[in-house]
Amino acid sequence: MTEQSQNLSFRLASHDDYDAVMRMSKDIYGDTDYLPEFFHSFLDNPDTTIFLAVAGTQVVGLLMATITEEGKAFIGTSGRVAPAWRNKGVIWKLGEYQEAWMRQNRPTVRYKRATASTAIVFTKKLREYKRELFRMPFTEYKGGPNLWWRRDPAQLAQLDTTGLPDVVPLQTTDDDFCTAVQKWFPAGACGGYDGKPMIIVDWDPLTLRPANLKLLQAHNFTIYMLNYKGEASLSIANTYPTAAVRMMSVTIYAMNDVTVQKHLLKHLEDISRSYKNEDIQLSVFVGLAELEDPLHQLCRETLQMENLLDRKSEVIMIEIDMLTSHL
Repeated sequence: MTEQSQNLSFRLASHDDYDAVMRMSKDIYGDTDYLPEFFHSFLDNPDTTIFLAVAGTQVVGLLMATITEEGKAFIGTSGRVAPAWRNKGVIWKLGEYQEAWMRQNRPTVRYKRATASTAIVFTKKLREYKRELFRMPFTEYKGGPNLWWRRDPAQLAQLDTTGLPDVVPLQTTDDDFCTAVQKWFPAGACGGYDGKPMIIVDWDPLTLRPANLKLLQAHNFTIYMLNYKGEASLSIANTYPTAAVRMMSVTIYAMNDVTVQKHLLKHLEDISRSYKNEDIQLSVFVGLAELEDPLHQLCRETLQMENLLDRKSEVIMIEIDMLTSHL
């Protein structure tokens, strides 16, 4: 399926496009791009499709779609455009091609989801086309292997003065647990197509339900839970290598800052024991806005990590109904 648009053609990617895609997106994210690590596995995933914009023989744009929610929705992600082709509408034309392809080849899909950061320039334009469901704060910090707690991860336990029991790997994946966690979500997070709460998992928006949690576990995401006096909390972490650092994304849904700290320290201990000699770039998402400042204090002052954001930032969760809206 090929479509011409102002000297551009649009097609699906293949494994042979790897080198061209890497050249096109070389400077994106300052050597912290996840695509080199996952490009081939994305293509091998039957639920993921990568769309390319091509000028002549040159790849100038990319957009990815991952089917989720048992075929009812897809996540649009990984948008990127070659430097010389930016501000020319390439990503929007790719989005139109992506939606048209979905309607033709995945007719059960009705909803398109995406996330964007308020720190990115095109976020405002993106929101003009889609319905915003909710937003939640996130922080980004960097820490090298010579930090005191990286050299000896056991010392992280000494920071835990919360009096809370240990967080443990997720075992309970029923609807009651999901409902119990739901109260720590930002306003609007239950605005998905079926009224179930929406979670952010390493930037991807999913529905909080047992099947999705089990799927994440099967894909080696680390998921911890804590039940204390009837208050349930949940955290989900993912890590992967890039050219510059090891990336780690942690999302925490908890009732207060001490519970957030409990979850985060556990994930940091895990990564420090497994990857002792790598710089870590840490993104942490928290459901409640009031938990952002204590999180900054923990990372900056206690853990002595470097803050990578010069202002407060939020991730915005967006969804459109493809039956009633168009990009």
